[in-house]
Amino acid sequence: MNTHDKRKRFAALLAGDRCVLAGSVFDPLSARIADEVGFEVGVLGGSVASFAVLGAPDLMLLTLTELAEQTRRICRASDLPVLVDADHGYGNALNVMRTVEELASVGAAGCSIEDTSLPRAFGSSREPTLTSVEEGVGRMRAAVTAARGSGIKIFGRTAAIAITDIDDAVRRLQAYEKAGVDALFIPYVKSKAQLDRIAAAVGLPLILGSPAAELVDLQYLASHRVRVCLRGHQGFAASVQALYDAARATFDGIAPGELQNVAPERLMARLTRVAEHDRLSEEFLQPSVGGSA
Repeated sequence: MNTHDKRKRFAALLAGDRCVLAGSVFDPLSARIADEVGFEVGVLGGSVASFAVLGAPDLMLLTLTELAEQTRRICRASDLPVLVDADHGYGNALNVMRTVEELASVGAAGCSIEDTSLPRAFGSSREPTLTSVEEGVGRMRAAVTAARGSGIKIFGRTAAIAITDIDDAVRRLQAYEKAGVDALFIPYVKSKAQLDRIAAAVGLPLILGSPAAELVDLQYLASHRVRVCLRGHQGFAASVQALYDAARATFDGIAPGELQNVAPERLMARLTRVAEHDRLSEEFLQPSVGGSA
């Protein structure tokens, strides 16, 4: 499936009446796994991007170039529409435009731009803070302008629920809706009362990130215009634990054939598309019968 078709597929999801769970993806194989098990959309989070590319915490150490390149690798690996957490857009509104253009060029189906003050400033508290609503609106308008004509969807994101309060969250979401974004991304919704308030205050499709467990009823979420629900990035942590356990066991003298929870050859072959590469090798790396035309 080409980029245009993936974006059409995701646009139809946003315009529909269902809510789907998103798969957390961070590299080509994780995207293929998410696609194979049935997820309809994948999300590359800023935290797992930093973990996978740099082995570093989520402190805005990852560059736009690194994020875009990892996005490109993931997007080309499967038919899954990929949504990218673009944090604050890597700077001011002009930087946001560049960020959206880069992510559009590498195949992302959508990206979120948030109003968190990033990176942490010298002398500031460890607690996250938000930009002014006016600055947030400028970022959203810049993102929408940069996306025009590409098909990539823009999500206005705020973590105000977790940083300030629900009133501030609603005020920001309404402002970003007026700025022209395609959907609103809200992490850390804690209760149905909060989601009820948000859904009544805005009219755009919603995307939730790491909501409270009590909210994860797809029919209920769909009735509140939630179209995508991301439950977190625990898959990455699970893969790290599996790698750590295998390395420890090998170091302790366990034979490779005795390792537990190893992917069977048939799964590895399917995920790495051995059959397709064998076919291409046969077609292009073998002399044609009768010589060249």
